[in-house]
Amino acid sequence: MNSNIKKYKIAMMGPENSGKSSIVNKIFGKSISEVSEVGGTTKKPVRKYWGKLKIGRLKQNPEFADITFADLGGLYSGEDKSVVMVGNVLEKTFEEIDSSDMIIHVIDAKDGLFKSFEKLHHLLKYRYQKPIIVVVNKCDLLSHSERNSLTTAVEERLNNKVYFTSAMSYEGINELINVIITILKR
Repeated sequence: MNSNIKKYKIAMMGPENSGKSSIVNKIFGKSISEVSEVGGTTKKPVRKYWGKLKIGRLKQNPEFADITFADLGGLYSGEDKSVVMVGNVLEKTFEEIDSSDMIIHVIDAKDGLFKSFEKLHHLLKYRYQKPIIVVVNKCDLLSHSERNSLTTAVEERLNNKVYFTSAMSYEGINELINVIITILKR
């Protein structure tokens, strides 16, 4: 019996210090990416093999996906919303985004959605037809009403469902994993 294996890459995209590396570490259940409170800790993309998942429904000759995560450095800084990457690092980051099969767009709960990421999100979603999961991380820092207003604002601007996570409390991590698997199995 010969099985088909597809390569599938998921890129973590977002501003500096939004918690992309922390989310990757929680998904893997161990430290994969270096984490610091100082923005810009991840510079070059960090790629890590997550595992193999059966995505096909056939019993004979089933289809599998080898899944790799690419933890990318922050494209913009939170303070002044300026581009923080330049040259070769920026080029490699966009190559990772371009060659990925799915994007996890991480938004820092306290900073909200940057206009620059809104434009990039629409470009990836509509021009390149990439599935995008929108995650608001650090949700443990938000009140119930702040969550509601952020959900409304982000869903209206991105035309995407929003998932809340906290890498500190693990809130939403299992739901995020389930959403990833559901999209992969489509």
